[in-house]
Amino acid sequence: MLLLGKLGLFDEGDDEDDIEKRPANAPLLRVKYGSMLRLTPEALARRCTSKDRGTLYDPYLGICCHFCRQKKLCGEEDCKRCGDTDMDQPCLGKTDCSICHSSQGVLCRGCLKVRYGEEMEDVRANKEWICPHCTEEKGINPYWICNSSLCLKKRKMAPTGIAIFKAREMGYKSVAHLLMDQLQGAVKG
Repeated sequence: MLLLGKLGLFDEGDDEDDIEKRPANAPLLRVKYGSMLRLTPEALARRCTSKDRGTLYDPYLGICCHFCRQKKLCGEEDCKRCGDTDMDQPCLGKTDCSICHSSQGVLCRGCLKVRYGEEMEDVRANKEWICPHCTEEKGINPYWICNSSLCLKKRKMAPTGIAIFKAREMGYKSVAHLLMDQLQGAVKG
């Protein structure tokens, strides 16, 4: 907070407790009135070259994906948050869990597809979308777990690395589907 204050992003006297609670894909960053953060045309072009994970790392404006932990601006052309740096808008290239609204429910397009077999357009259309953590916690889909390395380590499981190649070779839609089948087999066997 102190560093951001020195950069002119916050008004003097701003307190973290005064900042309203927002969804995890719209992080708590208020831009001081009159100070405009704009991307250069080159950065804007680079940001929109990839719809997967985004291509432009930004330590202040980027939103961190729970799986790949990359703090990048999304590659969605019509995202006002990442393209116009409008902090009052949600990021269109990152998910937001309808239950927890936490950082665990923030996934980029690439991780959402490869790790969980879901499409960003479907998630955006579904206002009731639930992240893997909440799906597991609520018991909505048995054996469905978050397969990020952080969460697998907490479960005393080995991280899967780039298991999508193995999953697809075996006919699975995503790494989560492969793990779900393996977990079911372990319980039955």
